[in-house]
Amino acid sequence: MATGTQETVGVPEAPHAKPPLLQFDPGIGIWTLVAFVLLLVLLKRFAWKPILESIDTRDQKIRHALGRAEEIHLEAERQIEEQKKVLAAAHEHAAKILSESRRNAETIKDQLLEAAQAEKGKIVRSATDEIEAMKVQIKSELRTFSADLAVGTAEKILRDQLDKDKARNLASRMVKEFQP
Repeated sequence: MATGTQETVGVPEAPHAKPPLLQFDPGIGIWTLVAFVLLLVLLKRFAWKPILESIDTRDQKIRHALGRAEEIHLEAERQIEEQKKVLAAAHEHAAKILSESRRNAETIKDQLLEAAQAEKGKIVRSATDEIEAMKVQIKSELRTFSADLAVGTAEKILRDQLDKDKARNLASRMVKEFQP
């Protein structure tokens, strides 16, 4: 039987035979259905409930976390608004302090200028009074000196009993001595 075709051992050849996996066998189909139903019953009884509880627990945790995140977000926004208000109040307070400081500085400047003008006036009056006193003293000293000079000249003239030319020369010399 070596005709070039291979025969499968123990499997009869059918002209249009389907592969064995594609053929329906009622016995295997029933046992497969029974095993599937039994597996579903076992899963529902022992595994389905814990899986659903686990999913529900996880769902609750996620919802709680989302709610908490929303609360935190709202609190953060509230704090941001509060900080903006505090910052605006601080800016306003700083502007008031700056304005008041400028006003105080201007007042102090004006007071210092007035005090300086008053001090200047006092110094000028004091210097004027001192100059007037010095003028009076110098005039008095000059009169005294002139009188002393005249007396001294007269005394020398009388002593020498000089003539008029000698007296004039003597007076001229005395005046020259008086000049610095």
